[in-house]
Amino acid sequence: MDKADVVVIGAGAAGLAAARDLSQSGRRVSVLEARDRWGGRVFTQRSPAWPVPAELGAEFIHGEAEATMEGARAAGLAVETLPDRHVWAKDGRLRPVGDAWSRFDAVRKRIPKRGQDVSVAAFLARHDLPPSSKTLARMMVEGYHAAPADQMSAQALAGGDEETSDGAHRQHRIVAGYDRLLGWLRAGLDPSRVSVHLRTAATEVRWDRAQVRVRARVGTGAAETTFRAAAVVVAVPLGVLKAPPDEPGGIRFVPEVERDRSVLAGLEMGHVVKILFRFRERTWSREADFFHDAGAAFPTWWTRGPLRVPVLTAWAGGPAAQALHGRPERDVVDVALRTLASMLGVRRPRLEQLLEGWAWHDWQADPLSRGAYSYVRVGGVASPRALARPVEGTLFFTGEATEPEEMGTVSAAIASGRRAARQVESVLQSRRRT
Repeated sequence: MDKADVVVIGAGAAGLAAARDLSQSGRRVSVLEARDRWGGRVFTQRSPAWPVPAELGAEFIHGEAEATMEGARAAGLAVETLPDRHVWAKDGRLRPVGDAWSRFDAVRKRIPKRGQDVSVAAFLARHDLPPSSKTLARMMVEGYHAAPADQMSAQALAGGDEETSDGAHRQHRIVAGYDRLLGWLRAGLDPSRVSVHLRTAATEVRWDRAQVRVRARVGTGAAETTFRAAAVVVAVPLGVLKAPPDEPGGIRFVPEVERDRSVLAGLEMGHVVKILFRFRERTWSREADFFHDAGAAFPTWWTRGPLRVPVLTAWAGGPAAQALHGRPERDVVDVALRTLASMLGVRRPRLEQLLEGWAWHDWQADPLSRGAYSYVRVGGVASPRALARPVEGTLFFTGEATEPEEMGTVSAAIASGRRAARQVESVLQSRRRT
């Protein structure tokens, strides 16, 4: 039986941030990660054939993102600000969207923050807004937030903070790849106090006040081991937390955390299918960075601007991703290429001739994430903060789903991990005094 002060379940951004701070406070930490890699939903692939790192998971830094920017500066990582020209694309005809984020904010700010909560779809149906604004708002909710508009809380959407202090929306990218930031977090783990166990899937958390035993399956076989500690930081994705205990990736809590039934009911995991295409040369306009067709199978595409490389990313979120669920890789790629040909007005055979390769990930089909990132369901506005509250000073839940201000981002995950570390440290110190 492995014994530590704290067990951290999950070696994504939240888990690594929590383990880093705890180890630097002198705590002995066991980190359990079900995958054969650390990083979680930060999933950067590299190949000599690709001119840039292929970000199959998190890619953008949204707005000021304090936790991410602070880490990037400390790690000496270059961050580039992205151009943000959006166009509607259909049959080769491009129409400017205008300032997409300002138009989206104009809709969002009309949502009442108090009173009865409704879905975004219901709000749009009840209010007199220009049809183009409704189309854009629905597309942003179902793409950017990866949430069905008839399920996402309108009040949660209204409560989102401005992306920057001056109200502008800016996006950034870590030039060397997002995994470099996660590598910096991992490098900060004190090796004399932290043990990281890959391919070690937690299956059961048996707990009482001030004591926890975590059973975990090791490797691909049936071998199990038990990790004992005074507290546990649960840093798995919301989709895993909501999964039935007997399904792959699921975790059983003994005793069950009664609070979490209602809390988790207010949150859901958004689905995303993401494909990066590498071409021999560009076939798209240099006058746009994001291409949209709200009715397409892959409604949003973007370039690698400001870099001039022949790489395009296809993005299907929310209902569009759900419609692709379970389809074979080649079928999904075929759908994406057909969509691109239609949007750009380019013959499909021409795209096939120029295509050199692709990389993809279907996050809803990944049993260790069960989605890409979280959103708030109707009536669930209080759920993120409720989930972040410790249980009996023993169970500490973390991850982007617990940070309503930056929900769905790496910055939220890092901030939540650091918050959980502070909570654990406070509890352990108080126990020692008593």
